[in-house]
Amino acid sequence: MAKAYIMALVKFTNKDQFMAGYASKVADVFAPYDGRFLARTPDVSHHEGRPFDIHVIVEFPSLDKANEALKSQEYLAIKKGRTGNSDTDYGTFLLVEGL
Repeated sequence: MAKAYIMALVKFTNKDQFMAGYASKVADVFAPYDGRFLARTPDVSHHEGRPFDIHVIVEFPSLDKANEALKSQEYLAIKKGRTGNSDTDYGTFLLVEGL
């Protein structure tokens, strides 16, 4: 079974609220679904495209597990901490199945 990855490129509108309402909680929310953070950093070697404030990659054992995590009550309870404190038109948040 192929792994799945959440990739997020985030542009903050309110960094403090993003960190308090979402970033400080999301790892615990994803853990029961075997979600594992591979990258979560503002530091990148930027080559083209728009700059972002934080770059995130989360690995799940399958697309089903990732979707379960994103549809869970726990995730839905903190999602506004991300969407309400970042520019979702500027940034990217996607789920992709690996090879």
